[in-house]
Amino acid sequence: MTHKMKQISILSAVIVISVGLMLLLISLKSTPKRKPPTDTRPVINTLTVENSSIQLTVPVIGRLSAQQKVDILAEVTGVLEVNHKEFLTGQSYKKGDVMLRINLEETLLSLKAQRSSLLTAIAALLPELKFDHQESYKQWNDYLQDCDIETRVKPLPQPLNEREKLFVAARGIFTSYYQIKSLESRLGKFTIRAPFDGVLIQSKITPGNLVRVGQSLGVLINPSVYDFETSVSTDEVDQINVGDKVQLESENIKGSWTATVTRVNVGMDENSQMVKVFAELSAPELRDGMFLQGMVLTSSFVDALNLPRKMLHNGNVALEYINGAIKYREVDVISTQGENAVVKGLPNGILLSTKTLNLYDGAEVKVSGAEKDKPIDPTKKKA
Repeated sequence: MTHKMKQISILSAVIVISVGLMLLLISLKSTPKRKPPTDTRPVINTLTVENSSIQLTVPVIGRLSAQQKVDILAEVTGVLEVNHKEFLTGQSYKKGDVMLRINLEETLLSLKAQRSSLLTAIAALLPELKFDHQESYKQWNDYLQDCDIETRVKPLPQPLNEREKLFVAARGIFTSYYQIKSLESRLGKFTIRAPFDGVLIQSKITPGNLVRVGQSLGVLINPSVYDFETSVSTDEVDQINVGDKVQLESENIKGSWTATVTRVNVGMDENSQMVKVFAELSAPELRDGMFLQGMVLTSSFVDALNLPRKMLHNGNVALEYINGAIKYREVDVISTQGENAVVKGLPNGILLSTKTLNLYDGAEVKVSGAEKDKPIDPTKKKA
């Protein structure tokens, strides 16, 4: 064998061996497994709709005001005198107690002068009555004898006929009499008495100061009964009736109180477009002007569902779960109570997603812990 042939044989053997080794390595290498497709659907939890009869409530916030509350005003002028009970804030009074006394000396002297003038006018009338109206003379004379400028003037004798009436009227007797009666009535206004059992919550004057007509002297309240005043929308006021209970509480003091709706205004505030509602309550720890908040427990009931407000998309859309997908379902929000909402329009038995974030109408989802919740076949049309 020539040298050339020997080289060719060796080269052929090397090629055969190399190919064999390569085939052997290929046969030993296992076929890689294909990775399963990744499920990227959002995981949700569901809530089964079970409607029930729910009492409607209306959230309210408002201020307390004493049901009996008076601004004490002066009807006469004079200097305020010292009273045995000082006219100070926090002072309590029983009905009829003297709260204020205004000096009436000047008015009393004027009254006595007018009484004296009336007696003088009647005395001047008697001689003419004796000759022209003898039948009336005795009653007018008796009246004059019985008069006293230190006491209240007594009713004038009744004229026996029209002629006597005109005769007496022409002498100004009736005018003087009624001027005196007016002044006597005015005397009572120099002493101000408590119109009810109460406490003075404002005092605006002290003894020795001059009191003027129309001047505000203080504010008296009865702290035993309060009105809770609040405003509600026109939609909510239709659910509230007189007699409904109101559960109230304060941010400042512990406790809760139950009030009763006593009045619902038929008018509307022009500025706020709200309707005023009033409820009555009593409690020793309450104060005039205190703010309270709570709920009106209306007498209206509705077949609905109470669910967290965070389960509503845009405030009025629930996310229904159907066969692995989300479907938007609009609901009727009846009322809201803090973090919860009362809604109508959801059939019993359907499933709602408790999650709403990043879930659009038609989004494919899976339920947490649901083993049979298979991905939707993309080749099939959605219903």
